[in-house]
Amino acid sequence: MASERGNRLHRWLDRYAGIPLAAMAAAARAAERPRRCGEPSAARRVGIICLGAIGDLLLLSGLLRGLRHELPRASLELVVSSGNAGAVPLLGEADAVAAFDVRHAAAMVRHVRARRYDLLFDSTQWARLGAIVSSLSGAGLTVGFSTAGQWRSLGYDRVVTHSARQHETENFLALGRALWPGLAGAPALRLPAGTPPLAAGMADGRRHAFLHMWPAGYKSHLKEWPPEYWACLARELAGRGFSVWLTGSGSDAARNAAFVREQLSGAAHIHSLAGRASLPDLAWLLARADAVISVNTGIMHLAALAGAPTVGLHGATDPRRWGPVGPRCVSLLPRTGQCAYLNLGFEYPSGAEPALAHLPVEDVLAALGGLGVL
Repeated sequence: MASERGNRLHRWLDRYAGIPLAAMAAAARAAERPRRCGEPSAARRVGIICLGAIGDLLLLSGLLRGLRHELPRASLELVVSSGNAGAVPLLGEADAVAAFDVRHAAAMVRHVRARRYDLLFDSTQWARLGAIVSSLSGAGLTVGFSTAGQWRSLGYDRVVTHSARQHETENFLALGRALWPGLAGAPALRLPAGTPPLAAGMADGRRHAFLHMWPAGYKSHLKEWPPEYWACLARELAGRGFSVWLTGSGSDAARNAAFVREQLSGAAHIHSLAGRASLPDLAWLLARADAVISVNTGIMHLAALAGAPTVGLHGATDPRRWGPVGPRCVSLLPRTGQCAYLNLGFEYPSGAEPALAHLPVEDVLAALGGLGVL
């Protein structure tokens, strides 16, 4: 889930090896003289690359819906990373999916060349890998981002400015609008129809609040809300008749257990779901939640798109760029301190500190009141 942003070595290699490789791949595409796509609306096989995190893929669902409307008879095929592939069943619009470890670039190139796409959209915002794969794809027409300072756009046939001044959903839609100016589509989920086994735990006659405490990626500790604040919130919610569910990946299970042991010893109605639910199952549960409070991560986007009353806690991240999208959402920033400075996910200023220490619990409770939860 951390993808390229969460690995310093990968990011270093991507920049210092990726920039010249992207330029070479662009030159190779020009020399190859690939078959050219005719009218985009006649495309029959369309590839969409998304090598980012879970949140990126969920927000990309707006573009997928827009493309489905413009190309109702085309095959829409996703090329994703192993880190976000678990979210694919929730998108609904993809006709085929191929998932790759981001270290296996050669396998990715072989796959896209074999598919012979009429159109290929690369939604990668800054990493050079998507641009390299796109340039070597042999696709009839390629579309991708030009992101300031990243030197990755030479090989695309149509280039879209990746804007730091709008939400990422709009940036993704801009890729489609490069070919269809009127393209529209809102991010949405296709929730599973079956009832997951974990749902039995929600039949306790109480309301249900889900807390996601653990951000992912580069310098994730700078995006955390202090554990004593989470504990105060959990006790407050349990005292108001909620069962409190702590979400997380399998790697978060030990952290959840330590949090309960150290901060909530003896507290009732506290449960950990870390590592126990697939993303589709978790989406089913979140769609029936009475409240979700989450740091800015993929689970925040999952909850918001599932329709849950969602409070997003943003310290380093800017909610205007990465805030939750859904019918009942509130984004909170700290009252003071450095905040909302991240654009691509790694622009931490010198001496940055965990800004969420300046977001008090009462602000979260007030946001839940504004959503009609309390």
